[in-house]
Amino acid sequence: MKLLCSYLIDDGVYNIYLLITVLLPCLIYQGVMKIKAKSNMKKMQAKYYVGVYAFLVYLWAVFKVTGIGLLADIIRPGIRGGVNLRPFADLGIGFWLNIVMFLPLGIVTPCIWKKCESVRYTVRLGFAVSLLIECSQIFNGRATDIDDLIANTSGACLGYVMWFITRKIAGKNCGEKCKMAERKWEPAIYVALAFLGTFFLYNPYAI
Repeated sequence: MKLLCSYLIDDGVYNIYLLITVLLPCLIYQGVMKIKAKSNMKKMQAKYYVGVYAFLVYLWAVFKVTGIGLLADIIRPGIRGGVNLRPFADLGIGFWLNIVMFLPLGIVTPCIWKKCESVRYTVRLGFAVSLLIECSQIFNGRATDIDDLIANTSGACLGYVMWFITRKIAGKNCGEKCKMAERKWEPAIYVALAFLGTFFLYNPYAI
């Protein structure tokens, strides 16, 4: 029982540490944007923050589950992952779980950002997030797999289809977005900041 409690506490510490590294650069970015919004007399609406933090918590969960490569992994000698460039080499349960994992990305992105309602943008974002993860895994002993890239991108696309169908049924005014969520490249900026924050600041080996 003591071992279980110790494991849960340690896991919680790592989770909080990872979440901080995801959020910190994004909070700095938000602070800059808030100052600019005040100078332009625009009000940062509460639903904007709710949507963005839901997006960031989702990224945190994806980074945790996938185990992205870190700067700390590069520094450690002798740890390198394998690479599979043969499509559909393994269509086991992992392939389908990767599709499910990226469904929220395809749903949440067009829900929050008005100018990101195209399937092209959402699929590109899903592809970019997956590519970042797969490339980073070269350095931490995990497999960089094209099947994961295909599955993740497909999941983002399928998530977008689910959002699009729901929007058609519920009406175009369903979930109207706030004015501050109109910056087209903001989701990509948050992805980049969250990834870079994790890559440079998260070092589980130091604890």
